[in-house]
Amino acid sequence: MQLPGAAQTLTKGVTAEDLPPVILSGLQAYKDKGPDEAVRLWIKDSPIDGSKEALGQANNLRQVQDFYGAYQSFEVISAYEIGHRTRIFYLTLNFENGPLFAKFVVYQSNHRWILTSFNFNTKEEMILPPLL
Repeated sequence: MQLPGAAQTLTKGVTAEDLPPVILSGLQAYKDKGPDEAVRLWIKDSPIDGSKEALGQANNLRQVQDFYGAYQSFEVISAYEIGHRTRIFYLTLNFENGPLFAKFVVYQSNHRWILTSFNFNTKEEMILPPLL
């Protein structure tokens, strides 16, 4: 993925320990309490807090569960550092019967990492950059 005029670094060997707390807390909440709680934690205090599009992601996650079964775990695919304060993380969310691909964009605010956008799709080409 190439952004004109932007410094960008692909981070290889990214693990769960490298994920910002905002992503990890939502993933744990998803496993323990379901999609509504996960989305609530992901968007808390972010620019997308309260947006209908962000809240609608909980419905998308429920629909995936209807087809793929229960959410079980996640794996980090890769990460990009875009400047000093912005990172993009690509993950696979593992369900009983198939994967869901995820993209999380986080921003280092003055106090902590916040989520500025996220997206899910069962088709990897809709989420992952072409070079992965």
